[in-house]
Amino acid sequence: MPRPLYILLLFASLGPVRAAEPYEGYPDERKKRLLAGNAVVLEKRPDETAEVDTRFVTVAKLIRGSRETIWNVIHDKDDAEKFLDGVLESRVISSGENEIVVTQKTHVGGPKGAYRYTLRHKLQPMKRADFAFVKGEIRDVIGTWWIFKGPDGKRMLVVYSLHIDPGAFAPQFVVKRGMKKTIPATLSSIEKEVTRRNKEGHGPP
Repeated sequence: MPRPLYILLLFASLGPVRAAEPYEGYPDERKKRLLAGNAVVLEKRPDETAEVDTRFVTVAKLIRGSRETIWNVIHDKDDAEKFLDGVLESRVISSGENEIVVTQKTHVGGPKGAYRYTLRHKLQPMKRADFAFVKGEIRDVIGTWWIFKGPDGKRMLVVYSLHIDPGAFAPQFVVKRGMKKTIPATLSSIEKEVTRRNKEGHGPP
């Protein structure tokens, strides 16, 4: 086998590059904001090392709770409308090994306001979940959740990266400007639900 082809197949077999634990590499000012409880908009996704995909808005937040509790809250798709603002309906319609398909109706802005669509989620349990558009009343939705180690054993760094394209009548600069507010709100809702479950004995105090 020619060497270049062998190298190409080797890298293909390794799958997607895994993001390193990012918190310790953050500048002090970013750490200070995160430690103060703020959600911080990042300039790139954790798995990007060179060219930045400008479609995405990526936000990080420290959340107090176990990795398992945080993961379970993020992927509680059947009850998401109970604790996530903007989620009007949510239901898992199929599931398999490390994959779920979810249909949702959410308020994402644009001329229609609320849109119904279906997403396929590829899961790396307790670490990462990538989701992509299958069908629906929207042009495109792509995103990723990461759960990384935080500054101590009580907090995890949660990163949410999202691209939404409602269609031609919702310019991307307007959508992205709104997402810089709605994604931090989503992370805060996740944090509140994790805290509630912690108090009920689902995780550490």
